[in-house]
Amino acid sequence: MGIYFTSLCLFLIILNFSIYVVLLLASPTLILNLIHANQIHSLKHPHVSRIEEASLAHLDYLQAKASGDIIAHLHPNIPTSFLVNISIGNPPIMQLLNMDTGSDLTWLQCTPCTNCLPQSIPFFDPSRSYTYRNEFDSCRTTKYSMPSLRFNAKTKFCEYSMKYMDGTWSRGTLVKETLTFNTIYGEFSSASLPNVAFGCGYDNYGEPQYVTGVLGLGYGRLSLLHRFGKKFSCCFGSLYDLSYPHNVLVIGDDGTDILGDTTPLEIENGLYYIGIEAISLGGIILPIDPWVFKRNYETGSRGAIIDTGTTLTYLMECYNGDIERDLVESGFPIVTFHFSDGAELSLDTKSVFTQMDIPGVFCLTVTPSTSGNLSIIGALAQQNYNVGYDLKAKKVSFENIDCGILFDY
Repeated sequence: MGIYFTSLCLFLIILNFSIYVVLLLASPTLILNLIHANQIHSLKHPHVSRIEEASLAHLDYLQAKASGDIIAHLHPNIPTSFLVNISIGNPPIMQLLNMDTGSDLTWLQCTPCTNCLPQSIPFFDPSRSYTYRNEFDSCRTTKYSMPSLRFNAKTKFCEYSMKYMDGTWSRGTLVKETLTFNTIYGEFSSASLPNVAFGCGYDNYGEPQYVTGVLGLGYGRLSLLHRFGKKFSCCFGSLYDLSYPHNVLVIGDDGTDILGDTTPLEIENGLYYIGIEAISLGGIILPIDPWVFKRNYETGSRGAIIDTGTTLTYLMECYNGDIERDLVESGFPIVTFHFSDGAELSLDTKSVFTQMDIPGVFCLTVTPSTSGNLSIIGALAQQNYNVGYDLKAKKVSFENIDCGILFDY
């Protein structure tokens, strides 16, 4: 089985039309397949301007969240992202949520809508679920928190508001529901978790989206992670290989693999900071002062964040080299990030460059940071790695691996 339980866990198996549902009540582990967003969107190679636009919006959001100076967020319609297939309510309604380690709140569009963005699968209608409840216990907020929460004394609802850098917004109520997850062990295996707090969005504005919301894997108090313990990991192959079947997300202490070398992890404002000590090109350390990657704790600027919701990688400092000499003549050598305590993340050619949908055109996936001097290790840099997060020990690990050998499926 792909679901693990503690000795205190009570579980119920219901046989219904040959579908097995496990009810999770205490500290389980989930092993979930990740769906490549482009399988839904049908664009195999998103145009560079769309990737850059979405990544820049996410970069601005992370900088705003790090410094606490404005309320901002990413747009959930991000190219080359990974989606999680969940169902919500009873009877369950399928949803596709964008997996994002930079967001805390899980939210999705609900009916009846004041404004809803078009989506290809049914909206969630709370009135048709017998497990739907309003959430009041978590209805507290601070000046710069995201989401912004307030209790409406007239309606008796806890209302949330999300603001996005591109003008998009989502507004609705904070609720509790049962979430059902499809595990990796076949289409007939699923697990349900009751009383999950999330945002039900009734007023949503922005571009049409092919996902229905966001699965928040940040460390804020509303994050789904806290229902599963202090560990999670994600492993995926090439972001442009739509046929690769082993992209996987693991949430929970018992099943998460912390493989390879580890580096210290700092958690601030729900973001995951790691220490970049150096960058090498073909085994040669580049003359970049490591100070530029150190956090400024007073202003919230600088520092390096690891994030799955940003496609590209952004660095505060550029290397003053020669493209012909250092890249072309050297056969496009491997770029390696060297982290504190010896952990490394190596980027081969396909992680440093990406092929566009224009014949003969490819683009660099590592670009200068333009937002508050914050550096971000994005999703393209994490290709072909299992990245494990131990939030209790405050460590993150990197293991270059074929994700298919992690589990016997």
